Amino acid sequence: MIDLKEYQKLKDKSEKAKADFSRAEGALSQQMKKLEEDFDCDSVEKAEILLKELEKEEAEGEKEYEKEFTTFKEKWEEKL
Repeated sequence: MIDLKEYQKLKDKSEKAKADFSRAEGALSQQMKKLEEDFDCDSVEKAEILLKELEKEEAEGEKEYEKEFTTFKEKWEEKL
């Protein structure tokens, strides 16, 4: 059987865990609201799909930039 001191420790630990959980839940709620407002995603799964699409677009943009920059450099390098 636990004594009063141990009981109080466990009670305090439990209350702290509840408070931490509430804070984390509030933070999650705020982030989900921001995700909805900024990116029109109502779930993490949809956000991950959107992220992959955006990363693909970024990679394609980088390739196009490199191609155009190389063309520019070849054409104008001697004059620069």
